[in-house]
Amino acid sequence: MLKIWKLDKLRGVLYGCCMNNQKKHSPFSGLSHFISSIQSKSLIIIVLLILLITSFFLVPAISDVISHPQQQSLPQSISLLPGQQIWKNGVSSYLFGTNDTQEWVANNVETNQTVQHALNNAHFTLMRTFFFDKSLLDGHPATDAEIEQRLKTVENSGMNCLGVLEPVYDPVFVKHVVAYAGNRCNLYEFGNEPDNSSKPDMQEYIQDWNNLVPQLRKINPLAKFIGPAVADYTQVRFFLDNVKASGVLPDAISFHWYPCVGSDTASSCLAKTSTYEQVTTQVKKWVQNILGQNLPVGITEWNYNADNPPAPYGKDPVFIRQFSISALDSMIQARLDFANQFDAASGAGSGGLDMFDFTTGQPKPQYYALKGLIDRYMPASSPSQTTT
Repeated sequence: MLKIWKLDKLRGVLYGCCMNNQKKHSPFSGLSHFISSIQSKSLIIIVLLILLITSFFLVPAISDVISHPQQQSLPQSISLLPGQQIWKNGVSSYLFGTNDTQEWVANNVETNQTVQHALNNAHFTLMRTFFFDKSLLDGHPATDAEIEQRLKTVENSGMNCLGVLEPVYDPVFVKHVVAYAGNRCNLYEFGNEPDNSSKPDMQEYIQDWNNLVPQLRKINPLAKFIGPAVADYTQVRFFLDNVKASGVLPDAISFHWYPCVGSDTASSCLAKTSTYEQVTTQVKKWVQNILGQNLPVGITEWNYNADNPPAPYGKDPVFIRQFSISALDSMIQARLDFANQFDAASGAGSGGLDMFDFTTGQPKPQYYALKGLIDRYMPASSPSQTTT
């Protein structure tokens, strides 16, 4: 209708010009006056034509802007971590990780090849493995053979390595691990839960970070260094403020989240799975607001409860399946970049948090819940996870 109206208006303008010309000028008028009048009217017609043609293009454009206001621009996408992939629906492959912590039992993820093969077959992606300078079980100093066994466990499980450099106040050992592993491990978490009361405080952690991380980056320039791996996610803000001041920025941010406590029931615990989205969203806002950029954010320890032993309702197959699926759905909604279930099979929480039964080596219900999600999101053409 707009185009027809414009054409009719143009026709009317031209007709009006011609009629006015006929009324004002008789056949007996001077020829020069007639020509001058025609030239003047022609100029007016040309101007009108230009205005009408311009409005023909501008009006639809303005109408479109009014009808479809521009969406607020989203933050620029962040770089992928080494070995990370983006699966179906934009889901990060690194959400499907697990932990290899201190081995509290003899039959564990490092000694049981059945467990490693099960992790490989299910396509778990990111193994968070602890490089302790001393055994937490008996206090003996770590050997290169034990470092090698942890690296082999990651590789045999078909996963990528996220090494935990613990403790950070032993720089000789930490630098040795990074040098020994080389490109077999290109992701490192600097320390573990420095805000825990049994560890050096956060201020000491920041000092160690500022002093040691630049040295580690020289040893392995391809490696990414992640912090602060805190138990209390609110401590991320303190970490960000301090690394911004020092200029020694992390490549990614990590924290731990176990939403349920001793007073929770199974139903109240299930209701807390949405908190994974809430805490992730908050941490991402802090990163953007404080550093002025986006960094990958991960929850490198997660499960329903951190007690030892954990709440007994975790043994209920229906509960642990619902909790695990809902927790990961919440992480997916928040666009979390990486996550590590705690733990695979090390006897953690007296075995209550293990994905595998450490007495038999067989998978428990939480393993199958995570495997089902991997099957849902992993593309059929996805390449092998392990990088060298």
